[in-house]
Amino acid sequence: MNHPGRLQEIGFPGRDATFAEVIRTLSEPEQGPHGDNFLTNEDSFPRPCGELGRRAAPGGVYLGVGPDQNFTYVAHCDPSLAFVLDYRRRNLRLHLLHKALFMLSDDRVSYLTRLTCRRPGPMAADPTADQLVGAFEASPFDEPLLGRTRAEVTALLRPLGVLGEREWDDLATIQARVAGPGMGARFLALPIYPTFGELIRTPDRDGRPAHLLATEEAYRAVRDAQRLDRVLPLVADLAGDGALPRLAEWLRERGLPVSVLYVSDVEFFLLRAGRFDAYLANLERLPRAEGALIVRTSTREIDHPERVLGDSSTTIARPLSRFLDEARAGRIRTPDDLFGAESGG
Repeated sequence: MNHPGRLQEIGFPGRDATFAEVIRTLSEPEQGPHGDNFLTNEDSFPRPCGELGRRAAPGGVYLGVGPDQNFTYVAHCDPSLAFVLDYRRRNLRLHLLHKALFMLSDDRVSYLTRLTCRRPGPMAADPTADQLVGAFEASPFDEPLLGRTRAEVTALLRPLGVLGEREWDDLATIQARVAGPGMGARFLALPIYPTFGELIRTPDRDGRPAHLLATEEAYRAVRDAQRLDRVLPLVADLAGDGALPRLAEWLRERGLPVSVLYVSDVEFFLLRAGRFDAYLANLERLPRAEGALIVRTSTREIDHPERVLGDSSTTIARPLSRFLDEARAGRIRTPDDLFGAESGG
């Protein structure tokens, strides 16, 4: 990422109380169940990365939802700022754990050593995704390393002032839950979902390495953004009347347009809950870059031209303005409409 002018204009320096203040100001109270969403269930999420790299306006703002798949998109979109939104505060704690690991780790091997608490054997200086995953799959879990890494994470995060005293025990629990399975980690530990190692190996639709941890270049882009406090987790409901309207105003006041919006499969649940109109109203409030994209996933096995054979989900990128036009015209009424011909372009 190389937007020094833009970063200075935003006006908050790295690693100070302002990082916490932005999170406190924009977040809303936690809603809904606690949840253990530590890893994505979307085996298709890396597929549009090449398209994002070609089409996303560099230097805009990235908005996304959920756990660590957002880092892969940030690596390909080259935003000046990224906000990761979830109605569960536990997702914020998970992202702060990752932030600490990025800040502590200069390269992919160091990051994965701390994340999984495993020490791999010798490997190439710039390992491929297969080499990296294979080395960590062959390495046993190191309990003492987990203790040392917890101490490092706590020492780094406490001065940021984001977490309350009652949250530190849960952060330690999250860290152990993430580290234990290593490359075999899955969404909710269910075997129907892809493993962490499989996700790292998954290429984009052009067959190129896509995952954050597949190349050193992608890792460095996100590492640098994290070290500059440019990735901010928020407690936010996409259809709520608190965090997203505040974020839209905050971005508009600073002249920061959204270039990429990743919504996973959230729209499916909003349609089912009768909250889709509130979600659309929130999207209308956002300042948008020309050519802004919306990235969405169907976790059902739909028949779609962009679905990759063997994937259980389908992830596509579409023009955000086109989607809003179609929604205003009343042509988005069901989840199938989100992936139909009218949502394309």
